[in-house]
Amino acid sequence: MATQPLTASPVASSVKSTIVRSKPRSQPFLRPTFRILDRLAPTLAARLAQRLFFTPPRAVLREEEREILDAGRRGTIEHRGDRLAIWRWGEGPRALLVHGWGGHAGQMTALVEPLVAAGYEVVALDLPGHGLSSGDRASVRHFADAIVHVAQGLGGIDALIAHSLGSAGSTLALSRGLVVRRAVYFAPPARFDAIWARFRGGLGMSAATWTRFQRRAEAWLGLAFAEMAPADLAPDLRVPLLVIHGTGDREVAVQEGELLQRRWPQARLHRAEGLGHLRVLKDATCIDAARRFLSTSKR
Repeated sequence: MATQPLTASPVASSVKSTIVRSKPRSQPFLRPTFRILDRLAPTLAARLAQRLFFTPPRAVLREEEREILDAGRRGTIEHRGDRLAIWRWGEGPRALLVHGWGGHAGQMTALVEPLVAAGYEVVALDLPGHGLSSGDRASVRHFADAIVHVAQGLGGIDALIAHSLGSAGSTLALSRGLVVRRAVYFAPPARFDAIWARFRGGLGMSAATWTRFQRRAEAWLGLAFAEMAPADLAPDLRVPLLVIHGTGDREVAVQEGELLQRRWPQARLHRAEGLGHLRVLKDATCIDAARRFLSTSKR
């Protein structure tokens, strides 16, 4: 693993310019164009859908997030031809922070100070195709592979804290043998049905093109969609889990977190009344619930 310390000004400007650059632009002609392709060239439509679905947007890095990243020890880990950006703070058992789809390590930084104070070495990463990491396409399977690889590169991790689709990648990683003592998921999906429906509806995709898309995507992933659903993987997992989910979440409904908690043998649920998809990551009560859960019987 190659590491390099963060310095205040050049790295800060590099981080900011890299992440702020590409909030996705609206594409008003995409749906009508796609529907024409869907009708006249369904194979081409399926190919376009695959590229659209697995290309993550780049999210904005906020100033307060950048400042916390600047205070960390920045490094990179090589993974299958990609360079994964990581940051580290503190010393002790390792807690790995995993952001969600279209996110970045900065979104997890409100957890850094409380976990360092609790005696953890905190590690955050930019997943493939996100933030400062290389690549332009990603998936739950890519997330899982990266999480396992980073954990191995660090010499193991004690705790796993993930958000949204990063939780799905973490669940797949755990199902493949990743060992952690405890896990915390913020706003996790239990199944992908709502994601598929939103994607199909946004493009106006026909059932026939959906079938082509699914066949192409599963061949590219080397994994069936049905093999990645967290709710279906959960019954075989024995890692104690805390699910933190906001009742005001418009991206991943709180019912998803409730379902995952029911299916996971050693899981409990913390309902964050009124909070949305990202606000749960900044809320002091939610962060304290995560800290207290992870500090129970800490190694």
